[in-house]
Amino acid sequence: MEWKKDKAIYLQVIDLFKANLMNGKFKMNDKIPSVREYSMELNINPNTIAKVYEILSEEGWIEARSTNGYFISANQQMISDLKTSTAKEYCKDFLLHMQFCGFEKEEIINFLKGSENDVIRMP
Repeated sequence: MEWKKDKAIYLQVIDLFKANLMNGKFKMNDKIPSVREYSMELNINPNTIAKVYEILSEEGWIEARSTNGYFISANQQMISDLKTSTAKEYCKDFLLHMQFCGFEKEEIINFLKGSENDVIRMP
């Protein structure tokens, strides 16, 4: 994975983790990689992963179970809310970019209707 230079790595890892929740890679009660395993997988410092896990735990996404490791504690409502808020942010950014390009509301709607079949469908 290549990390962006304009955003702290730990924030990018949190984003990646939440993306994995939204796309179903991580599910409720799943055991997630240990700090050491995840740091090796992402090729980053274990202290960074420890910080990420601490933040995710404080936010209620994961929980540490003594001697068993870390598990997903997020419920379906939390994940649904995350999906909705993330989608709204993406839409807001998209609309701002389209307006920047000079598109009016109706043009944006027509563009989206025309692009409907271009979207890659995920299995």
